[in-house]
Amino acid sequence: MKKYLVLLPAAAVIVAGCANKEEIDTLQRELIEVKQEVSQLKEKQSKMESDISNLSRRVDEVSKVASQNAIEIQKMKTFEKPTGAPIENLPREGEEKVKFPQNPEELYKYGLDNYYKGKIKEAREAFQEFVKKYKDSELYDNALFWVGQTYYVEGKYEEAIKKFDELIKGCETGEIKDCNKLPAAMLKKGFSLEKLGEIDKAIKLYQKIIQKFPDTEEAELARKKLEVIQ
Repeated sequence: MKKYLVLLPAAAVIVAGCANKEEIDTLQRELIEVKQEVSQLKEKQSKMESDISNLSRRVDEVSKVASQNAIEIQKMKTFEKPTGAPIENLPREGEEKVKFPQNPEELYKYGLDNYYKGKIKEAREAFQEFVKKYKDSELYDNALFWVGQTYYVEGKYEEAIKKFDELIKGCETGEIKDCNKLPAAMLKKGFSLEKLGEIDKAIKLYQKIIQKFPDTEEAELARKKLEVIQ
């Protein structure tokens, strides 16, 4: 009987040791699973960020094609041959001042060409000239958008927002009649707000884009943005 009494405490220690080992093994497995989930989430976020970058490029390319198409449509409507000096040989007056094309379609194309060549300042000046002279043009909202976009690519987000707001408010009040650039202006305003750290305002704007323009490229990009920042 004494032998059994001596052995029982030892058995209890062994059982307790096994229980602790099982708990440790369980915790280790759970830790491995958590690490795997974190790794998967990081991969998913990285893919989302890549998708957003690709979609952003697609939006700019679509904007370029749409703008060029708008020019052709405008030409067909007027049945007029564009006038003004060829874009490539525009004369300069002094070092800074440029003699812009006098035809609105040529002026707009001049701004767009400069933008895609990376001549941001020249592009902005052309679009500003267009906005000042041709408020009744079908390309007015496009030109106003590109003024804001030139500020955006320079990292001048507050200036960009002012121009995007000018377009957005003009469309909402009816002051601007042709508003094909409205979704793009709202989206780029959201991007600008994010850059300035105003995430809550950006989220509300993305939600508004999805609600008002659900089937657009801008809505798709807004959804991707919400997946990342919410």
